[in-house]
This record gives sequence, structure tokens and C-alpha cells, in this order.
Amino acid sequence: MTTTSPASSYSLNADYWTRIIRGGLDRYRTGLTNPAMLAAAGDVTGQAVLDAGCGEGYLARLFAGRGASSVVGVDLCPELVDAARAQAVVEGLDIRYETADVAALPLDDASVDLVVANHVLNDLEDPAPAIVEFARVLRPGGRAVALLLHPCFYGSRGRPVDRDSYYQTRRIEQHFDVAGEVSPAPVVAWTRPLEDFATEFVSAGLALVGISEPHPSEQQRREDPWWDQNFSRPLFLLLTARKVL
Repeated sequence: MTTTSPASSYSLNADYWTRIIRGGLDRYRTGLTNPAMLAAAGDVTGQAVLDAGCGEGYLARLFAGRGASSVVGVDLCPELVDAARAQAVVEGLDIRYETADVAALPLDDASVDLVVANHVLNDLEDPAPAIVEFARVLRPGGRAVALLLHPCFYGSRGRPVDRDSYYQTRRIEQHFDVAGEVSPAPVVAWTRPLEDFATEFVSAGLALVGISEPHPSEQQRREDPWWDQNFSRPLFLLLTARKVL
């Protein structure tokens, strides 16, 4: 089967995705997953941070603004990397952006304290090489924080996952549909059982130290019915791992 590569699909969607992110239109991100990622990352003052699969660079910019000593953003899509570089210049932020594969990072061994991977592992048919790279570039005791589509509940077109398909690697091809705006090109995502992700992290020398499932608070649900209409089951999984000494 011929599949669309992540780089080519995101190139076609680069302008769309940059507009969505910078306009704050993705409510799942602004209301749930961004706060969860930042909370899991914690205080980054004085730390070297890698934003793996950085897209148009917004998380890297947030970490740079929160006192990280250095920030590197890596993405396979050159158009998104160009957008990230341009915005960093506008904001006067010293961030290094590189067009590169997260499975072949242009960083030295043991050179960063924190790796954040925001949805990128779902872009990969085989996430193992990327996870090995995360472990390679992390210093002993460094952490990796990875946000995923929830493998137990996220199926094709967001439908629930049945028992038999859950234990397989599943390919999902769909357009982004955010705030009523549909992406020009479809994207491909891959999901697999939670035990597979756990095995890959542990095999790479990363001990899982945290697991959470970002979801709307009771206050969010009371104040905005959008959440009950659009978050009927768990959609996201957040894994935190530490490099074994």
C-alpha cells in the first residue's frame, strides 16, 4: 500500500496548520494537551530542551520563554521549520530549528535534559528508532514527555477501538478538521497497544515514571458545553519517562 509520508502531508498542510496553531483554534491543545505537556515538563529553567516534531515551533517558543538554557526544535517538514524560524526571529528568541528526522537527531549524545514529543510518535509507523534517539540525546536522569492519541480509545475517524483491532498496529488516514476548517491534505497516524509503547521506552533505557490522560475538568465542563459535546471518551495519553542512570 502506498502511504503519504508525514513530511509530504505536513508540507501540504503547513500554512493551514500554522494558522490553526497561531490562531489558538485547536481547543484540545489550548484547553487540555498544552497545559498537560507544560505541567509534565515542569520547571525548565537552565535546562537544555529538545522539541521533537516541533511543527511551527510553538512549544519550543514556550520553553524558551520559560527560562530554558537552550532549545532545539526538530521537524521533518521544511515549511514548518521555516515558519518556526521566522516566528522565533519576530519574538527575539534564540532557538535552533533543524529540518531532520526524529529517528536521526542532529544532536550529540547526552546533550539535553528534556525531550518533548507532542503527538509525533503517532506520525511514525515504527516509533522505536525515535524513542532510542530520545534516550541517546538525553543526559542521565533526563526526561522524555510524549503526548499520544490514546491507544485504547482512539480509532479511525475518532471511533472507539474494538477488542481485536486494539492489539494490532492501526493506520488512520484522515483530514484535520479543526474549528470547522478542514486541512487541504489528509494525514496518516499510527496507533498501537499501550504495552508496545511501554516496551519501546523501557527497551531504550527509559523508565516510565508518569502516565496521565488529559481530560476536561469539571469546571471546564460546567462553563463550556463544547467539552461534553466533543470529549465523550479519553482521547489523549501522556507518558513521562526518565533516562536510567
